[in-house]
Amino acid sequence: MVQNFQDLLARWPEFQRMANLRPQHVTKMIFPIANRILALDILWLVIASALSYALRYGHLVLYPPSSYSVLILAAAGVWVLLLKNLPLDCFNGGWRFHVMLSRIVRATGLLMIFVIAFAYLTKLYYSRLLLIFFGVLLFVGFLLIRVGVYLFLRSQHSKGRTKKVVLVGNERLTRECAFKVARHPELLYQVVGMLYPVGDSMASDATLAPGGKLLSSFDALGALADRGVDELIVLLDELPGPEFHNFVARCLAQSIRVKALPRAYELYTSKPKLIEIDGLPLVSLEDPGTLPSAAVVKRVMDLVIGTLLLLPAGGIFMIAALVLLCHKRQVLRRELRIGKAGRAFWMYRLDIDRNGKNGPRYERLMRDLSISEIPQVWNVLSGEMSLVGPRPESPERVKHYSEWQKGRLRAKPGLTGLAQVNGLREQHASEDKTLFDLQYMLEWSPLNDLVLVLQTVGTLVKRCLPARFPAREQEPCTRRNSLPEAAHAHRA
Repeated sequence: MVQNFQDLLARWPEFQRMANLRPQHVTKMIFPIANRILALDILWLVIASALSYALRYGHLVLYPPSSYSVLILAAAGVWVLLLKNLPLDCFNGGWRFHVMLSRIVRATGLLMIFVIAFAYLTKLYYSRLLLIFFGVLLFVGFLLIRVGVYLFLRSQHSKGRTKKVVLVGNERLTRECAFKVARHPELLYQVVGMLYPVGDSMASDATLAPGGKLLSSFDALGALADRGVDELIVLLDELPGPEFHNFVARCLAQSIRVKALPRAYELYTSKPKLIEIDGLPLVSLEDPGTLPSAAVVKRVMDLVIGTLLLLPAGGIFMIAALVLLCHKRQVLRRELRIGKAGRAFWMYRLDIDRNGKNGPRYERLMRDLSISEIPQVWNVLSGEMSLVGPRPESPERVKHYSEWQKGRLRAKPGLTGLAQVNGLREQHASEDKTLFDLQYMLEWSPLNDLVLVLQTVGTLVKRCLPARFPAREQEPCTRRNSLPEAAHAHRA
């Protein structure tokens, strides 16, 4: 890791020359969309106060009593502070409905706690029914504002009002970047092609050059100009050569903006921040940490929800067991899995073929609806697993983990998780699942767990739909496009 940081600092002058940037001018990206959402939130807060007054007292007034004006101003001030300190625009980290929902529920709850405390301390007495109306209206309005902004941004994408972007790098980095760009509609980026440096030339995908042939830097520049490319995102994991420096300089001369990715970015186990000391760029890696009470809260949730699930899960398990027995099949099997901190445990599941696609109908149903995983409720109650967390994997897989992937073992394994909600299952690569699992660990909250449990139900329903309706976000994560033949031949 130290060597990665040394490489990063050593390469900074190269990035400076490539993108014509000065380190002292490095600033945090500010999304204007957050300010617009804030303005809409404040407007809705005023409207919600008037509507709640009308619902409570039966008539609408344009100018409510002064005591309500004080309440509106105080609530607006607190909401501004919340939005400035919490990612309430809901595009930070990528648009995900369940995360947006949990953030709005949490922030609206905090706001209403403040409103009630403010009313008590200032001895301004408000109708309890009015406050209930006010809280519900705020939540619904804040939710609809963000969904409306998301739909508006998607409409801009569908109308082609976007910046055309080309990704330059190896297959893994470009694939990952394309996936992340797709989750950020507020960027208004459209990935129109990919380039793979091969010596002094570049291999392209079929969108930039038919057949994915090798291009010189001048040919690549012409291809970018022909397609009206606005930005170039450089994702190199090795030092670029002089010809590539010239290529970037020519891009800048043609008003194509360039963004470069530092090599030490792959630190998903922390949240890096770029800082500078008199022009010296430093990447600050801060341990996200968790509150000491987080493990206790999560365990209590597992026990409470797990106990509530015992009755319906037990009924489904008995029916599934009878079906298996009628077909003269064994009911249960146990598999060795690696849990938190690398501890091994026995995970239970119904004894069906997990990989067979042409098995009996009852077996396919148990597999598609994850009925085979119901016995793991016992693993949850016994403390070996949690309801939500990274799915446990076999010792054979775990022993091949990289140091980065071992970050999954810092959390108790789960019955479901963020990766599963996004369509990844046992047969998918551990690397793909780790991206989601570490993101879940960075953003953990009790409310997020509840939302993921509910969203898992929706995911199970989607699995029963015809194959012609695949999840849109799943493809970039699981599909692996092959590089052009020339790129493979050069690296061989």
